[in-house]
Amino acid sequence: MSDLQTELKDYVEATLGAKAQLKPVALKVPFHIQDAYRPIELGLQLGPAGLTMLLLLSTGDKYPGIVSLNKHIAQVRKATDAVIVYVCKSLSAHERRSLITHHINFVQPGYQMFVPEIAIELREKVRRRRLDDEVSALLPAAQAMLLSCLYNGWTSDTVFQAKAIMGGLQYSRVTLSKVVDQLLALKLLQPAKSQKSINFYAFGAPAAGAFRTVSPYMRSPVRRKVAIDSIPILGDGVFLAGETALAKYTMLAEPDQPIYGMTKKRFDELVELGAFKVTESVDHIQAWVEIWSYCTLKEHANIADEASLLLGFEGHPDDRIQIALDQLKGQVEWLSTTD
Repeated sequence: MSDLQTELKDYVEATLGAKAQLKPVALKVPFHIQDAYRPIELGLQLGPAGLTMLLLLSTGDKYPGIVSLNKHIAQVRKATDAVIVYVCKSLSAHERRSLITHHINFVQPGYQMFVPEIAIELREKVRRRRLDDEVSALLPAAQAMLLSCLYNGWTSDTVFQAKAIMGGLQYSRVTLSKVVDQLLALKLLQPAKSQKSINFYAFGAPAAGAFRTVSPYMRSPVRRKVAIDSIPILGDGVFLAGETALAKYTMLAEPDQPIYGMTKKRFDELVELGAFKVTESVDHIQAWVEIWSYCTLKEHANIADEASLLLGFEGHPDDRIQIALDQLKGQVEWLSTTD
């Protein structure tokens, strides 16, 4: 083992308190990159699935510059899915700041380590340890993401990064991390151990059985229902909901006053814009709004998606509604698995 490898191993183990395993690897990359770096696989057991990184050990002490290094790493990424970390024995404070600014992972043994993936893995390990084995209810974001995945379909051997669970939904990385924790706790999601990187997962069951497993943890997306004095315009976060949406899907008669759905944020925006006012006067009621915890997953159609609509009517006492819900279940294959 070279002096740089020894220093690196000692530094990583002392800093992280985890055993490090180093192993040379061969990469199919251009010759000038083979000359400039020595590729080493670093294995760390930070969590249940561990973390494997590809280290690019500089064969010389001279830093190639941020532009050249970026190009070299881009070439290496074509040959591996692993987390790539640049290792150099001699870096100035300015060069280290430049690497951080450009989000390039690096280790300078004895001085500094910048690998955000390690921090993420450690944080998730602690969070998973604190997370109760039993999840009482899915977060609204988790429910929306999982239903979106169900609509899109999957196979149990499909491997993807965590951010792919969001699809076209817009949530923060913090929220996504919490969603992954819940899906892991319910064993709907499992780490993809075959991948040489963190944040790769696969669903643990086919889509047909997943809804049956998770439905007890799902809740109505409807938070409350208010009367308004005018008819809102469909689209841009406004969609048909309640009995109005159910009537569009089934033979149920439409209610006298239409029902719309929107998130609280969108509702507050439209009230501020003067699109409508909340009213308690029976004479002024033109429509009803259901405030949802997330937007419909069928935004392009401006109507509540079937699964969320079904959850919104859970326990409804009206026989007409229950007959319509049975018809609704028959329109989506995996919804009928709850029967």
